[in-house]
Amino acid sequence: MSRAANNDPVSSSGAQRPGAGLLVVLAGPSGVGKSTIARALVERTGMHYAVSATTRPFRPGDEAGKRYEHISRQEFLARLDRDEFLEYAEVYGEYYGTPKHPTVDLLAGGQSVLLEIDVQGALQVRSHYPAALLIFILPPDEPTLLRRLEHRGRDAPQEIARRFRAARREIHMARGSRAFDHMVVNDDLQRAIAQVVALVTHAQTGGMAKDDRSTQERGNRQ
Repeated sequence: MSRAANNDPVSSSGAQRPGAGLLVVLAGPSGVGKSTIARALVERTGMHYAVSATTRPFRPGDEAGKRYEHISRQEFLARLDRDEFLEYAEVYGEYYGTPKHPTVDLLAGGQSVLLEIDVQGALQVRSHYPAALLIFILPPDEPTLLRRLEHRGRDAPQEIARRFRAARREIHMARGSRAFDHMVVNDDLQRAIAQVVALVTHAQTGGMAKDDRSTQERGNRQ
């Protein structure tokens, strides 16, 4: 996917432009708690949350969870043709994407922005925005993840099984890609939130060199 031409926070060489804000990507499978962590991260850091556009119909509970702009498939594809998305993916037969604006405008103005997206989108962001901070949220183990999916109480057994299979694939893809700077295990919610906030705050204030981030990443892997 091509970049915005005039106000992209990344130069044509792939380096982050001086004064650009930090682009943070939070990814992880369904049921891992990433939406809760994302809300806490926004509250504690004051960063902007990028609202995703989706063709998925509105469903009860959306107000309390991740925020979406619900649009038709026709409108989504029209926006895609106009190159209006920073990243996009097809998940469970529905399209999801992050609109370029206002995200790239905020970044160009020195503001930090959070994207809560899936692995497919995260890999696109890594390709186009090398300076972005990518964090993947892991469950403690597979039985715990399955219990969390069941305890949400909003999906039929067949849907839970499908999401569980997809979660295993996402984890495998994330680990295999080595695109993520950090992998945080959500075995204790408050501890996971504190760890993610610390990683983002550190990056906002100068962060670690790339080699140092790679060392930290290895330390956070399960």
